[in-house]
Amino acid sequence: MENPIDIQKQFFHPVCNAREIERVFDVNDADDYLLKLRAETIVDHMRLFRVYRNKALRDEKNWSLENSFDTSHYERFLDRLCDDDRRQCLETTFGDMFSNDPNGSVFATEHGPIITISSSLQFFLNFAHLALMPFTSEIPEHVELNGLRIAMRVMLSTEALDFYMDPRGILPRDVGEGIHTPLPLQMQFIAGHEFAHHVLGHLNDSNTSMKPVYFAISSKEDDYKPIKTYNRSQQEEFEADVQAILLPDYPDKEIGELLHAALLWFGALELYEAVSDEIFPVSPGSYQTHPTARDRFDNLLTKIPTPDGFSTDDAKRFLGTVDFYKRVLLDDVCSNLDLYEFYGSVYLDAPNTEWRGPELVDRVDYY
Repeated sequence: MENPIDIQKQFFHPVCNAREIERVFDVNDADDYLLKLRAETIVDHMRLFRVYRNKALRDEKNWSLENSFDTSHYERFLDRLCDDDRRQCLETTFGDMFSNDPNGSVFATEHGPIITISSSLQFFLNFAHLALMPFTSEIPEHVELNGLRIAMRVMLSTEALDFYMDPRGILPRDVGEGIHTPLPLQMQFIAGHEFAHHVLGHLNDSNTSMKPVYFAISSKEDDYKPIKTYNRSQQEEFEADVQAILLPDYPDKEIGELLHAALLWFGALELYEAVSDEIFPVSPGSYQTHPTARDRFDNLLTKIPTPDGFSTDDAKRFLGTVDFYKRVLLDDVCSNLDLYEFYGSVYLDAPNTEWRGPELVDRVDYY
């Protein structure tokens, strides 16, 4: 009779290599624990499982689930710290995973703190940037709205994350390159924010709570595997935002670029906060333990010395853009709530148009 553990291991074969499966079932350190969280979240959610099964099939000989997650945004922050702060940060384990939390998280485990950022954030930000950033090419209003719908659906876990198999549209070169430009700095800022909590001594073992790693409003998974997570006060969140920029040794120009990227991130986050609050009067999203995105925006503008070449007036005008799209999104949620709740794919435009291209058929044009 087959061993029950061996049967369980079979579920992980499509997304983990043989060594990783053994680590999932025999956790010895924080790296193993993070791998286990990643693997179980993917295996337990078919929408993620299918995407990662496709990725693994494309690189079967060299596939590693662990290595498929990018760590460069954490490393860029660490590389600019003084030796003492870097050593302190390296006491933690860090890496991306799938989560609904639009902010980063720090899990409190028996193997030590684990800093994570949701891999979904990069998709969320890319589509939000279509509306929030200026481009040389003019983007039609309905394409901007569809981009925002996709962004919100990503964080609500109703949008299929198969973007590399089924692109949601065709973008002019300046737009395609432009939406990706701030992303590395935004992820670096979010990673720096979580490391700053550690350096500032905000992680207190007596101040933790349980929260789900990943839930989906369309499948009632809001109680999925709660993990012990550190709580922080709102004042500590403000402090960590500031130190995410000031703690490393950045030149003035880089501080300006990082500040701009962080403010753009807070603009996108404010849109998600508004939509989430509209759909969930008491939101399951953990951002409620943080100050609002608008307050965090204002705090950075107040606390970060203005870098050369940075326009505070432009930053404040950007808030008008955020307010405009917030009204657009809230009107859309009230009129078209079903567009945010069904699981599947939303596109930038109709098939066979300039901003969409030909319609791709699932299981025919991609698997």
